[in-house]
Amino acid sequence: MASEILKQKIHDTLRAGYFSDAKDFVDVSDGSADHVHIVIVSRKFNGHTMLDRGDIIWDELLKHLSDEEWGHVSLLIGATPEEVRIW
Repeated sequence: MASEILKQKIHDTLRAGYFSDAKDFVDVSDGSADHVHIVIVSRKFNGHTMLDRGDIIWDELLKHLSDEEWGHVSLLIGATPEEVRIW
C-alpha cells in the first residue's frame, strides 16, 4: 500500500496546479506494492493524444515531487469526460 501522505501530496499538487478547475477530477489510488495510480478526467485533454496527456500530467508532477516520490507512480490515465461513460 502506498503512503497516504504521498497520495495526498500528489492529489493536492495536481489540484492546485494545472487541474485546478472545479470540473477536473483527480483520483490517486493504491497500485501494486507501494506504487500509486493516477486517473484524471478533464476537458483540458480535448485534442491531445494519450502520449500528450501523460506528458501534461508528468510535467505537473515533476515540478513538485522529488525523484523518489514520483518514482512511486506506476500508472497515469488522462481522459476527457466524453471518454468516460458510466452505464
